[in-house]
Amino acid sequence: MTAEPLLAVEQLSISFAAGAARLDVVSEIDFALERGRTLCLVGESGCGKSITAMALLGLLPRNAQRRARAIRFEGIDLAAAGETALRNVRGRNIGTIFQEPMTSLNPTMTVGEQIGDVLRQHLHLGRAEARARAIELLDMVRIARAGERIDDYPFMFSGGMRQRAMIALALACAPALLIADEPTTALDVTVQAEILDLLRDLQRETGTALLMITHDLGVVAEMADEVAVMYAGRIVERGPAQMLFERPEHPYTIGLLGALPSP
Repeated sequence: MTAEPLLAVEQLSISFAAGAARLDVVSEIDFALERGRTLCLVGESGCGKSITAMALLGLLPRNAQRRARAIRFEGIDLAAAGETALRNVRGRNIGTIFQEPMTSLNPTMTVGEQIGDVLRQHLHLGRAEARARAIELLDMVRIARAGERIDDYPFMFSGGMRQRAMIALALACAPALLIADEPTTALDVTVQAEILDLLRDLQRETGTALLMITHDLGVVAEMADEVAVMYAGRIVERGPAQMLFERPEHPYTIGLLGALPSP
């Protein structure tokens, strides 16, 4: 008997109010992600990748509407779950790395306080225990002198360090699924490579599944086990990463690969 995937999305659509009408921005997409594997959702800016990730978490704007046959995650249908159930899943079972950590981290709280809040809320740790665990997490994501930097504010960190702190925050409760929305876009090439290496190493150590949102086929080649290609709000091609690079079928996928620079 085949094990159920960790995440299975069936016929997910997202629309926005446009006057008296509604505008579909994502149309009946399906994909699945196995435990411990990496799925890259790839496509150009504006194709619906990030809004799809936010729809899974129930974090859509007020003028947006989500419809789905099911969004199954660890025995829970997130499409039918109420806000209380979704709040328990977010951060605890599903961690999220956002594209720009400077706007995602609270500038008025130290990095350690923000990680500690997550640990106290979801794991009910005491303050001292949460602080000790936060230091361990910062050390795990390779922030030097974690015991000293834990009391720093986000503006005191470099861009790469802020992204590492976001990863520590996302992994605080050992989630089964990590959603990474363009996690290297705002970073220079050297730091990008370091963050991708870190994500791969952490995934091997923790067994966390990774849903990565990206427009960068170089990132896809580095990270993906499976790929789903989005175009104009639809998934036009999906399959194993190696097959997609070697034998793309959809014209849009062929065009994306053809746009890659030659060495």
